[in-house]
Amino acid sequence: MDEQLIKKIISGDQQAFRFIVDTFKQPLVSYLTYQTNDVELAKDIAQETFIKCYENLATFKGGHFKAWLFRIAINQLIDFKRKNREEVRLLEETTSMQTPESYMIDKEQTVLLQKWLETLDDKTHQIFVLKYASNCSYEEIAETLQITISEVRNRLHRTKKRLRESKLKGDMKVELLID
Repeated sequence: MDEQLIKKIISGDQQAFRFIVDTFKQPLVSYLTYQTNDVELAKDIAQETFIKCYENLATFKGGHFKAWLFRIAINQLIDFKRKNREEVRLLEETTSMQTPESYMIDKEQTVLLQKWLETLDDKTHQIFVLKYASNCSYEEIAETLQITISEVRNRLHRTKKRLRESKLKGDMKVELLID
């Protein structure tokens, strides 16, 4: 992230912070949606993340800004789960302009993918979601989760291999494959 942009934000330039929100809102909400299975909850946690980001921007020491922001989001998510101690419900998609048949197929595929993701250990699940829901680079994932880049690569490779094997066994639909 550009140091001048951060200095502008710290000095009170709201448009500069708006640029950060506009840039990272979608990947952050996507990541949090996969983690919570609830779009509205994901948006709330993303909002809290941006507030924390704004309040603590002066403490940003450089590096990958996206990784720093996602670390804040992970901490916000942990805090939320700790406070609420409740199971998150499965994502109920609201659809528009879909036939009932296509809606049911999409819903079934989403449920299958969610169930499959639940079989992953927590760190692998986070890596998978950061990569494919939030489009984070290997470097950003490694920095966010405080692991090595080679661990990110290895876990993603093994996870994609497991996903392909699940597809071959007939457990997953072809459309869910991520190459």
